[in-house]
Amino acid sequence: MSKHAWAFVVGVIMIIGGLVMFFAFRDVETPVIGLRQVGLVVAVLGVIEIAATGWSMVGSRRPRD
Repeated sequence: MSKHAWAFVVGVIMIIGGLVMFFAFRDVETPVIGLRQVGLVVAVLGVIEIAATGWSMVGSRRPRD
């Protein structure tokens, strides 16, 4: 699998995992931070990963002069 495809898959897995944590661990609180907040952060990082990968894919397809 190419580098871009692998990064895209990782981003999707992060979004899915983050959303599962966000909805499944609604009432679970740890001493430092709630797992719901961690899930939200992981999902947002997954979106950023996909956006950065898409930007890199578009940039790598442009012809170089």
